Amino acid sequence: MAIILQITGFKKSGKTTLTNCFVQQLKAQDYTVAVIKHDAHAFTIDHPGTDSHSFRESGADVVALSSSSQHAIMVDQGITLQNMIAQLPPTDVILIEGYKEAPFPKIVMVRDAEDITTLESLPAIHTMATLRDDLPANILKISTQAAQVALCQTIIEEFLQ
Repeated sequence: MAIILQITGFKKSGKTTLTNCFVQQLKAQDYTVAVIKHDAHAFTIDHPGTDSHSFRESGADVVALSSSSQHAIMVDQGITLQNMIAQLPPTDVILIEGYKEAPFPKIVMVRDAEDITTLESLPAIHTMATLRDDLPANILKISTQAAQVALCQTIIEEFLQ
């Protein structure tokens, strides 16, 4: 069973920066990693002018792309976080970016004091952190790459070793 960790917060708070740090640190230690990113808006991974896009435009409910090194399945239907997790191939770690209300241990990235007030009641907060240096002392400052790596390593050791 994979270890699941969340990195959450509002837009431009540093979620992707920290998620990438975790991926890099975990892969350097030979862990397998899956990342689930919540997108609050409609998105598309297909582009006009491709065959697969034309299939979707023609009304296909599912379009699958496959090569010798990767694949994708596009379904015109939403999915719950739990179902998404269940469909992932086996990995050591699942990192979830977003899904603020999910029950997994989370690092909450904050931009300002208002974010702290708004997000401090989320479930399963492990750490509140910021890329800024001017927030209250109880918020972990990770404005440098070294501080980000240190946080990632501390949490990896806590949850995986």
